[in-house]
Formats: sequence, C-alpha cells, structure tokens
Amino acid sequence: MISTFLVDDEPIAIKHLAALIGKHCPQLEIVGTASSVEEAALQIAALKPGLVLLDIELAGQNSFDLLERFQHRPYEVIFVTAHDNFGIRALKQGAADYLLKPVNKTELALAAEKVAEKIYKKRTAAAISEKNEAACPARLALPAADGLLLIDTSRIMYCESEGRYTRFYTNGNKKILVTRNLGAYEALLLPPLFIRIHHHCIINLSYVERYVNGRGGYVIMQNGTTLPVSSRRKDDFLGCLQQ
Repeated sequence: MISTFLVDDEPIAIKHLAALIGKHCPQLEIVGTASSVEEAALQIAALKPGLVLLDIELAGQNSFDLLERFQHRPYEVIFVTAHDNFGIRALKQGAADYLLKPVNKTELALAAEKVAEKIYKKRTAAAISEKNEAACPARLALPAADGLLLIDTSRIMYCESEGRYTRFYTNGNKKILVTRNLGAYEALLLPPLFIRIHHHCIINLSYVERYVNGRGGYVIMQNGTTLPVSSRRKDDFLGCLQQ
C-alpha cells in the first residue's frame, strides 16, 4: 500500500477525492488530510506519506510554497486542481501527474498506477543493490476467518490480486484467499527472492521453471501455471532472474 495524504482547502473536494480513491485506487491508503500549507507541512513531516495529492490554490496560499519546504522530498506528488495553467511548473517540480477538477476516475486510477510503478521500481532497485533477501520474513501471518494462518515464506510460489483480496498459491498446491490487497504484501515479498511481474501478481523466483520472451513475455511456474510479465516490469524481472 502507498500511504497517501490529501491537501485541499475545500472539505467537499477532499471528501469526493477520498471516495474516488476508495473505489478505484486499491493501492492507495489515505493517512491524513490538510487544508493549508502550514497544516500540510506539519502533517507530512510527521506521517511521511509516499504520495501527496495536492491542490494548488489553498486559501490564498500557493501549494508550490509547500513543496519548497522539503529540500529532499521523500514523496511523490499528484496535483489535483481546477487551474490548467500550472502544468509546466508542476512538471518542473517533478510532479508524477496533473489532474484537473472535476477529477475523472479513470485518469485518477491511471495516475495512481503510474505512481505505484515508480515507487515499486525504487524499492526493487534498492533491494537488488543491497541483495536484501533477509528482508523477507521467514513466515507470514495471513488473516483467516478464525485468526491467523502462519505460512513459511519459502513455500509461497506466487500470489495474485483479486480486487481487494489476495490469493496465495503454495508449493503444496494449497490456495489461500486473504482479505488484504496485494499491495499490503509488496513491502514484505522483496527481491531477490520475490518480484512483482504484473500489477496483479508477485512470484517467487525459486519456482520459475521457464521464461518465454515477448513484449512482456510470460513465465511458466513449476506447477505448470503460466503468468504474464507486463512490459513495464520486464527489465526489472529479467534483472532479478539473472542475479
């Protein structure tokens, strides 16, 4: 999940944006909101979100002033505004996207996916450079109807998104459906042991039997399952596969 902070001086706008995110952006988790530059600066410094959705005009203030308060900005920015004349300045500030009000749900979902891809690439690069297989916990505690199901991480062959749920497939041909989305496990199942090959799928490289080339290509797992590799994740996947 990507922790997300909303900044807008109109409560109705924040409520509407939060509703759209809840319905169409499962990879985003709203952790806070603010209506002014001062409030946003304090909250962002404390909460350390991965993404900030930011209006430009804030009760007589300018949100670019907010960005300048962070010398090394540790979060991505998507501008959400009724003004169409700040696009170039937003790009110079390194904004991931620039959405005009009223926000289109499809454009918002695409912007969220773009940010998720960018953040994941950063995480993948860091994990590969550190050879941080130890970052993967030895066991995962998966929520079950009557409590928690403990499973050895090494037994996970792959897991797939099913909307707001995730289905795990183990080397014992067991299927486990849990009530958390795939993004919740992205920070735990890291390279070089695990790699996300598609928006909907994370695989354990130990169980890859074959890779077939193509625009993105696809992998064949040891149990015979065929899983597509997205074209945007192909380079990262091949880099991990050849480590």
